[in-house]
Amino acid sequence: MEYALNLEKKYKSKDISRSRRVSLGKGIYPNENNYEFEISKDFLRLEKPNFSIKTDYHYTKDSTIRVVMYEWKDLKHKPGYFHSKEENDKRREVFKLKYEELSSFLMKLYGDPTVVEVSSVYNKKGNFRDSYKWLDKNGMNAYLFIFGNEKNTYNKIRLAIYKD
Repeated sequence: MEYALNLEKKYKSKDISRSRRVSLGKGIYPNENNYEFEISKDFLRLEKPNFSIKTDYHYTKDSTIRVVMYEWKDLKHKPGYFHSKEENDKRREVFKLKYEELSSFLMKLYGDPTVVEVSSVYNKKGNFRDSYKWLDKNGMNAYLFIFGNEKNTYNKIRLAIYKD
């Protein structure tokens, strides 16, 4: 845990840790070993010009980090503000490029994904979600997903990395 705290300090991240535990969904982290987590350490920093990135470190009592969750959000999104179609298209493209950059990096690191769910098609509610999973019983696991809606009122990318 000490290494993570020093890393976030180096990045000049803001500590936004909560005062209560937040669970990870079984779809993101299956927790097959039934670890009991402490209250996560959460940090926020800017990845200019387009993103804020939140990093959550989920660790056990012995200070072993079990899961690192990253979340990229749109810095340019302002709730209630109307963006032109061109602005929305550009913002969507920036998110898509970031997602492709992350998936390419993970493919170089871990090889081909074990599970691929890519459609980039909006469902009946106007939402979409694409994802890749790298599952390795003897090594690192990663789950990368992007989601948003066709109105472009939100776009997020999340990445969970864990080793059991």
